[in-house]
Amino acid sequence: MKILILGSQGNLGQDLVSVFSAAGHDVVGCDRDELDVTDHAAARAMIGRGFSAVINAVAYNNVDGAEDPANRPIAWKLNAEVPGELAQACREAGATFVHYSTDYVFAGDKPEGYVETDVPKPISTYGESKFAGEQAVAAAGGKWYVCRLSKIYGKPGPSKLSKPSFVSVMVGLAKTKPELTIVDEEVGSPTYTRDVATATLRLLTEQFPPGIYHLVNEGPGVTWYGFAEEFFTLLGIKTPRKPVTSAAFPKPAKRPPFAALRNTKFPPLRTRLEALKAFFQDCLPQG
Repeated sequence: MKILILGSQGNLGQDLVSVFSAAGHDVVGCDRDELDVTDHAAARAMIGRGFSAVINAVAYNNVDGAEDPANRPIAWKLNAEVPGELAQACREAGATFVHYSTDYVFAGDKPEGYVETDVPKPISTYGESKFAGEQAVAAAGGKWYVCRLSKIYGKPGPSKLSKPSFVSVMVGLAKTKPELTIVDEEVGSPTYTRDVATATLRLLTEQFPPGIYHLVNEGPGVTWYGFAEEFFTLLGIKTPRKPVTSAAFPKPAKRPPFAALRNTKFPPLRTRLEALKAFFQDCLPQG
């Protein structure tokens, strides 16, 4: 297949390029320097170059920044308007469209976790914009996939906007801080970006039915503190740490308290522990 990957230098985008290239596909990666996705005419022209599928890994991911009225227009542009325009261009070009969404589309009031058919009810501007993007993609028609993700982590991409993951940051802090305080709230389903890329490859090559999918590593929902305990234990890190409420780190945007994603439509991804082991082996600097 000939694949166009947008946002190719981000954390997820770089893994998409790597996974699809290794599988023998003809991959064209575009980041902001090569294509401005907000330029609808330019994006449409690029998509019209005979691609089998277009994968959109571009998003405005600053959850707190989206609450600032000055940033809301670009958040809505990238997370809602652009996905709809890209999906429409793909439909017209006969290409499959893949778009990524988030657990933040949910209110976070379901301790047992959300399935693909649960009705979104976002509680932040970021979540609202991402849900609007889901709706725009579905409304465009054609063959499309919306893949909801949760607390993804992986190796930072080459892009200047690409940042270290929670896992990398916490492991680094554990080497320099005498004690760590970690929020023991916001239940989610942390997932390795490499596994998201591999699942996306399977979605396309095995031609799963169009629609919404939850792509998360297997395992029960976990808080930030609980997740940190998992990888600190795996690495044998002994730095003292204590759980705190989110009130210890006040932020502008509301977070869904219980937003673990349950995958009921796609073959199970490997477990969170297996994914963490792979991440440490492949990506995390040692020493």
